[in-house]
Amino acid sequence: MINTEDNAPFSWAALEFLAKSMGQDILARQIKRTTVSDYDQFIDILYADIDAIVHEIQLNPELRKDDDEDRLSIEIKGNLTHLGYGAAHESKIGGHTDLSVQYKGFIWIGEAKINRGYEHIFQGFQQLTTRYATGDEGQCKGGLVIYIKSNNSKQVMDRWRANLDERGITDLEFVESSIRPDHIFFTRHTHERSGRPFTTRHVGVILGFDPKDQK
Repeated sequence: MINTEDNAPFSWAALEFLAKSMGQDILARQIKRTTVSDYDQFIDILYADIDAIVHEIQLNPELRKDDDEDRLSIEIKGNLTHLGYGAAHESKIGGHTDLSVQYKGFIWIGEAKINRGYEHIFQGFQQLTTRYATGDEGQCKGGLVIYIKSNNSKQVMDRWRANLDERGITDLEFVESSIRPDHIFFTRHTHERSGRPFTTRHVGVILGFDPKDQK
């Protein structure tokens, strides 16, 4: 039996570890979500939940080939809502955000774009970092979700990264991701309004569908 300082028979951390060891990832994330107490913990579990939702969305690209940005983002929003987040689509925060998530006083904003060229994606990056997010404490991280409906999504993400690097954004730095490194990377730069570091998580969603067995 595991004792905690408050004499509870199990700590939340021990229960989370037990759930993971039993292959119960959904339960482990629920425990972690329940015990969120600071902004970084909120971001960690939110990203794990978003990644799980993206994984499910990617399983059926044939059903999503005609979906626009709003339809895809609403599906992410709906799943986050069922997990207990205060998630919204087109909420009014400096404009109409594609995704906003509020939980225990913390807030995260995401902008979503279908890959229609790097200027279109960059517009989403600018909307996120200069229009929607304040960059204040508890709102200094956001996400850019890129729905890729062409083949070779890794190449799309590599080229987007190179394109962004060439734009001369002051003090922009890139940070590697340990999760899906071919389709996720981070950028960090000084937020214009707050003057504080702002971190963006760039996420590629694989939705290409071009089967060669079509009759």
